Amino acid sequence: MTILNIIKEMVEVDVEEDIFDGQLLRYINSGISYLQRNGIPVSEVSTDTELKAWADIEEVDKESILDWLHLRCVQRFDKSLMTGSKTTMEWIDSELTNILYQLKAIYVGKT
Repeated sequence: MTILNIIKEMVEVDVEEDIFDGQLLRYINSGISYLQRNGIPVSEVSTDTELKAWADIEEVDKESILDWLHLRCVQRFDKSLMTGSKTTMEWIDSELTNILYQLKAIYVGKT
Protein backbone atom coordinates (compact mmCIF):
# COMPACT_ATOMS: atom_id res chain seq x y z
CA MET A 1 0.00 0.00 0.00
CA THR A 2 1.24 3.48 -0.77
CA ILE A 3 2.05 6.02 1.93
CA LEU A 4 -0.65 8.29 0.53
CA ASN A 5 -3.27 5.56 0.85
CA ILE A 6 -2.16 4.73 4.39
CA ILE A 7 -2.53 8.39 5.40
CA LYS A 8 -5.88 8.60 3.59
CA GLU A 9 -7.17 5.68 5.66
CA MET A 10 -5.82 7.24 8.86
CA VAL A 11 -7.47 10.58 8.05
CA GLU A 12 -10.61 8.64 7.09
CA VAL A 13 -10.70 9.63 3.44
CA ASP A 14 -11.94 6.97 1.04
CA VAL A 15 -8.85 5.45 -0.55
CA GLU A 16 -10.67 5.15 -3.89
CA GLU A 17 -11.49 8.88 -3.88
CA ASP A 18 -8.68 10.97 -5.35
CA ILE A 19 -10.15 14.47 -5.12
CA PHE A 20 -8.08 15.28 -2.01
CA ASP A 21 -4.86 13.56 -3.09
CA GLY A 22 -3.10 16.78 -4.11
CA GLN A 23 -4.00 18.51 -0.88
CA LEU A 24 -2.99 15.54 1.27
CA LEU A 25 0.29 15.16 -0.61
CA ARG A 26 1.10 18.82 0.09
CA TYR A 27 0.38 18.29 3.81
CA ILE A 28 2.37 15.03 3.87
CA ASN A 29 5.38 16.50 2.07
CA SER A 30 5.29 19.65 4.16
CA GLY A 31 5.43 17.41 7.22
CA ILE A 32 8.24 15.36 5.70
CA SER A 33 10.19 18.55 5.05
CA TYR A 34 9.76 19.46 8.72
CA LEU A 35 10.95 15.99 9.77
CA GLN A 36 13.96 16.27 7.45
CA ARG A 37 14.93 19.63 8.99
CA ASN A 38 14.83 17.84 12.35
CA GLY A 39 17.24 15.12 11.22
CA ILE A 40 14.76 12.36 10.36
CA PRO A 41 15.90 10.65 7.12
CA VAL A 42 12.58 10.41 5.28
CA SER A 43 12.07 11.32 1.64
CA GLU A 44 9.16 13.11 0.02
CA VAL A 45 6.33 11.02 -1.36
CA SER A 46 4.21 10.97 -4.49
CA THR A 47 0.96 9.17 -5.23
CA ASP A 48 2.73 5.84 -5.72
CA THR A 49 5.48 5.95 -3.04
CA GLU A 50 5.49 2.90 -0.79
CA LEU A 51 6.90 2.53 2.72
CA LYS A 52 9.96 0.70 1.41
CA ALA A 53 11.09 4.06 -0.05
CA TRP A 54 12.07 5.04 3.49
CA ALA A 55 15.00 2.64 3.50
CA ASP A 56 16.92 4.52 6.21
CA ILE A 57 14.05 4.18 8.69
CA GLU A 58 13.73 1.12 10.91
CA GLU A 59 10.49 -0.81 10.34
CA VAL A 60 9.26 -0.13 13.89
CA ASP A 61 9.82 3.61 13.44
CA LYS A 62 7.84 3.83 10.20
CA GLU A 63 4.64 3.49 12.25
CA SER A 64 5.70 6.43 14.42
CA ILE A 65 6.37 8.53 11.33
CA LEU A 66 2.99 7.56 9.88
CA ASP A 67 1.33 8.48 13.19
CA TRP A 68 3.11 11.85 13.17
CA LEU A 69 2.11 12.52 9.55
CA HIS A 70 -1.47 11.47 10.30
CA LEU A 71 -1.76 13.91 13.20
CA ARG A 72 -0.20 16.72 11.17
CA CYS A 73 -2.50 16.04 8.22
CA VAL A 74 -5.67 15.67 10.28
CA GLN A 75 -4.82 18.88 12.11
CA ARG A 76 -4.76 20.73 8.78
CA PHE A 77 -7.25 18.69 6.79
CA ASP A 78 -10.09 18.49 9.32
CA LYS A 79 -11.28 22.09 9.53
CA SER A 80 -13.75 21.17 12.30
CA LEU A 81 -10.76 20.93 14.63
CA MET A 82 -10.15 24.64 14.16
CA THR A 83 -13.50 25.46 15.73
CA GLY A 84 -13.66 22.45 18.04
CA SER A 85 -12.19 21.70 21.40
CA LYS A 86 -8.98 23.47 22.32
CA THR A 87 -8.10 20.38 24.34
CA THR A 88 -8.06 18.26 21.18
CA MET A 89 -5.72 20.65 19.41
CA GLU A 90 -3.45 20.79 22.46
CA TRP A 91 -3.39 16.99 22.60
CA ILE A 92 -2.48 16.78 18.89
CA ASP A 93 0.31 19.34 19.35
CA SER A 94 1.60 17.43 22.37
CA GLU A 95 1.57 14.11 20.50
CA LEU A 96 3.35 15.66 17.51
CA THR A 97 6.05 16.97 19.83
CA ASN A 98 6.41 13.67 21.71
CA ILE A 99 6.71 11.60 18.54
CA LEU A 100 9.20 14.06 17.05
CA TYR A 101 11.41 13.91 20.16
CA GLN A 102 11.31 10.11 20.09
CA LEU A 103 12.36 10.06 16.44
CA LYS A 104 15.07 12.66 16.99
CA ALA A 105 16.49 10.60 19.86
CA ILE A 106 16.87 7.69 17.45
CA TYR A 107 17.98 9.37 14.22
CA VAL A 108 19.72 12.68 14.92
CA GLY A 109 23.44 12.12 14.64
CA LYS A 110 22.95 8.55 13.38
CA THR A 111 23.51 9.30 9.69
